[in-house]
Amino acid sequence: MNILFAATPDIALETLEVIYHSKHELLGVICSEEKRSGRGLKIKKSPIRNFAEEKKVKIFSYEDIKDPSFMSVLGKLNIDLLLVFAFGHIISESLINLPKYGSVNIHTSLLPKYRGAAPIQRCLINCENETGISFMKMDAGLDTGPVIETFKIEIKEGMNTEDLEKIMSSISSINILQTIDYIELNNLNLIEQNENDASYASKINKQEALIDWSKPAIEIIGKINGLCPNPCAYSRYQNERIIFYRAVPSPIESQGAGKIISSEKNELLIGGIDKCVSIKELARESKKRMTYKNFFNGSKNFFLKNEIFE
Repeated sequence: MNILFAATPDIALETLEVIYHSKHELLGVICSEEKRSGRGLKIKKSPIRNFAEEKKVKIFSYEDIKDPSFMSVLGKLNIDLLLVFAFGHIISESLINLPKYGSVNIHTSLLPKYRGAAPIQRCLINCENETGISFMKMDAGLDTGPVIETFKIEIKEGMNTEDLEKIMSSISSINILQTIDYIELNNLNLIEQNENDASYASKINKQEALIDWSKPAIEIIGKINGLCPNPCAYSRYQNERIIFYRAVPSPIESQGAGKIISSEKNELLIGGIDKCVSIKELARESKKRMTYKNFFNGSKNFFLKNEIFE
């Protein structure tokens, strides 16, 4: 098959590599524009763009495909299948319908739940026990097309978005070639989505990252794990921003919202409105991320019992 691949972040890289090394022809990749970031505003390329440049795969930008006149260029490629994985942009209906076998989206939720921009994060924030990945045929709607196959994932205690992205990346790369074969052979059992079960995963904004310790502990944990690695949940302690990357529930009763119950070597416990939150990974502002145990070894008197997070 002649395949065009649209993606941007790391989660899609393993799948792209599998396709590149397969019998199929990778015609090109569509990825987001290069961005300037950091103190020096250096150009930061996406993992997909870096791979394509290294392997000398043709690169199209989102700006290219937005231009209606560019469709004639894509039409000359004889595209059999468009694969989309965490691309981050709306793709026109004309491009969706251009390939011989249509277009397939690899979506990081169990559709029809959590359609939209941030399914992994929202799933964790909402304290779900299960998620998954869906291969779906694309249509004009937002993640509304019929589902080809789903793969369920149990959300274990302490899992964060990083963990789930790694698992989903692996599942996609293991199953993508078989799915392509099914499409080529027209051996698909498409399942229409039930609109009554549909939900939407809105884009994460930075204003959500501030922790409200007056919430139940399980909700605070969902926010911490869901927002890692970006933008990361945070709180203020002694006029300094403390960033949290991973947390698990504690059975210990809270003694006040945001109050430090324990800051011993093996546990940092902070009160929610009901129970305590056990912090497993954290960082001081502009400092290196580390486990709480390593943090304690270097700064054992930094967090003090009975002190309050803002």
